Amino acid sequence: MTQPKQNQVSATTAYPSVAPSVMPALPRSAGTVAHPVLQQVTNKVQQQPSPYFAPPPVGGSIPAPAQVSTPNAVPRSPLAPNPGGSMPPTAYQPGNRATTMVQQPSPAMPVQTMPVQTMPQAMPLQAPMPMDTKEGGEKALPGISIHSFCERPETARVVQSINDDWRMARTNLKVYMGGLPAAIEHYNNENTPGLVMFESGLRGPELFAQLARLAAVCDSGTKVVMIGAVNDIKLYRELMDQGISDYIVPPFHPLTLIRALSDLYADPDKPFVGKIISFFGAKGGVGSSTIAHNIAWALAGKIGQETALVDLDSSWGTTALDFMYDCSEGLEEALSDPERLDATLLDRIMVRHSEKLTILPAAATLGTTPTTLPEAYEALVAGVRSLSPLAILDIPHIWTDWSSQILKSSDEIVITATPDLANLRNTKNLVDYLKTARPNDVEPLLILNKMGVPKVAEIPEKDFVAAVGLKPAVVIGYDPAVFTKASNDGKMLSDVSGAQAAFEGIMYLAHRLRTGDFPSMVTTKKKGKGLGKFVQSKDKSSKKIRGNNQSISLFAKLKKRK
Repeated sequence: MTQPKQNQVSATTAYPSVAPSVMPALPRSAGTVAHPVLQQVTNKVQQQPSPYFAPPPVGGSIPAPAQVSTPNAVPRSPLAPNPGGSMPPTAYQPGNRATTMVQQPSPAMPVQTMPVQTMPQAMPLQAPMPMDTKEGGEKALPGISIHSFCERPETARVVQSINDDWRMARTNLKVYMGGLPAAIEHYNNENTPGLVMFESGLRGPELFAQLARLAAVCDSGTKVVMIGAVNDIKLYRELMDQGISDYIVPPFHPLTLIRALSDLYADPDKPFVGKIISFFGAKGGVGSSTIAHNIAWALAGKIGQETALVDLDSSWGTTALDFMYDCSEGLEEALSDPERLDATLLDRIMVRHSEKLTILPAAATLGTTPTTLPEAYEALVAGVRSLSPLAILDIPHIWTDWSSQILKSSDEIVITATPDLANLRNTKNLVDYLKTARPNDVEPLLILNKMGVPKVAEIPEKDFVAAVGLKPAVVIGYDPAVFTKASNDGKMLSDVSGAQAAFEGIMYLAHRLRTGDFPSMVTTKKKGKGLGKFVQSKDKSSKKIRGNNQSISLFAKLKKRK
């Protein structure tokens, strides 16, 4: 943080009062983040709790700052050093991802000699989940320490909730009460972390006077983010001139705050981050790989989206077969030396199948044991993000550290299942796990495949939905002749006669993955073949289906548990 300049302008002329309902948009400039939620704030915000919003941990609630009184104490300025030494806030134990909310004692405040504008106390802090209009993929924060000094418990709860997000896995977050004065006093005797956030309702000379004191105790290279009160463009520009890294105005969703912090650490030489879409089968043989390959083909060949397809099954991958390649290396070479893997090497390993589609196939040999190091797969995914604006990951049906980590850090997840009991159980476990591991991300997309198998007592779609709690985006009918012919001939469904209905479902989902919205399409049926039904899931709540009270099967228990 740079040393602030002396502000000679009075608060009344430089910082006119801004009505909470009038919120001009902040300018987008280099090094700053324009927050979409700031442009939609009004003085009355309907707080709708997100189904993916993680509540504060039990016991982690934040009490209001207590008034600390000392007998015969002499009042002093909150910015002056403590003669007896500052009382450092208690931090949570290292290794515990749950943030400890620490109440910072508020020192006695001197009588103000000038009018000070403060934060409106009625301003809500939590906003609905932002619309998914972000270009590119999500970026995780680097391994840094973050200290946040909040004035209000509501702010502290929102800041605390970001600690459960996968993007914050490498960070060490500590949240304190007391605002800007507490930060100044704390860093009189402590080194500053990589990032300091503080909340303040001050404006005008008093704010800049305290910022000068904070700058005097900040180490070189420390980034500072202010959580303010009003969306004042003049104040925003003044703060940027003083060296503040970003200025955020409530209400904001945890994901909005995470994205703002992440953008502060974007590599200016490599600003591009591609989007990752992971396909995972609830059980082996459900058709997840076939659908993933056809989705990649549809995105590249029909929609014109630059796409990368990565086969992560080094032992049994079928990408090379489906696209008619006889490869002896690919995925195995990319994973062999993660420290040497970079964008140049990865680009050389990948196969350019068409103008818009590149493929990283797997050799699918059993001569060597595939690596299970999460670092190797993390380096691979990071390299793919840097090369392609959109990548399809075909993840095998195995549950390891690397596969679960890739799923958690994906921008979108597509689960493929068939209507039987094992798939129902596995799908429910996956959905429940992802809701907990990804509290600030969109729910996964579900594909019900091979519906309508003759002479098979499959689970009806409505019962599957009721037990799992997730409506399918696409239901694909059972048609073994079409899919087997496409697989044996090394063709996509668009090139096989009789697969038009099935490929319409592929295009339907590809459009959703490309744009974020489902196209307007009507229900299509073809007597058990091809596409069974389109389902556009706008209502995230599940329709509860009444079960058979006489049944004691596992399926009935799962429905009752739901």
